Amino acid sequence: MGWPLDCFHMVRGDLAVFPFMPVMQMLLSSGRAGRLSVAHARGGELWFEPGEIVHARVGALSGDAALQVLSSLDGGQFAFAPDVVPGERTLALRRDAALRRLIEEGDAWGGLLRVFPDWNRPLRFTARWTEAQPVTRPQYVALSLIPEALPLKTLLERTGQPPRVTLETLRPFVTAGLVEVG
Repeated sequence: MGWPLDCFHMVRGDLAVFPFMPVMQMLLSSGRAGRLSVAHARGGELWFEPGEIVHARVGALSGDAALQVLSSLDGGQFAFAPDVVPGERTLALRRDAALRRLIEEGDAWGGLLRVFPDWNRPLRFTARWTEAQPVTRPQYVALSLIPEALPLKTLLERTGQPPRVTLETLRPFVTAGLVEVG
């Protein structure tokens, strides 16, 4: 008995043509194991075992935090390499639970991506910022990283909070004109 041809080929595409959710549905339903890599400012990698997501990585983020970022994807080039084994397991999401989580997370990103469109640029304080500005502890943690002029993606990795939580924490400062995307 011969091997099916598709088990030796990498699947590639553009998420502008083949949106992220249908790609995820196809991979989770295919019964294939492997690694999905996405080249994008918010891109990263997802590992699959048949019908399950077992690991996610975006930069220094892994597990739920990385999956949260990947659910925001609206573009980028993807490649699925079959039978690539993850170095670790940070997730155990069966097909239906994984798709439900991705849909919920994806819906939550819309407004945040309009405020924070470019994750390669740093945030900076505007002239309207004052040291007398009252802040909560979570706001202080996120705001204290701004003077380092880190790209937004790196800032999100360093806060220790889920990425969407950090962006929701910073959004009022951006909308009030106290912080801007560099």
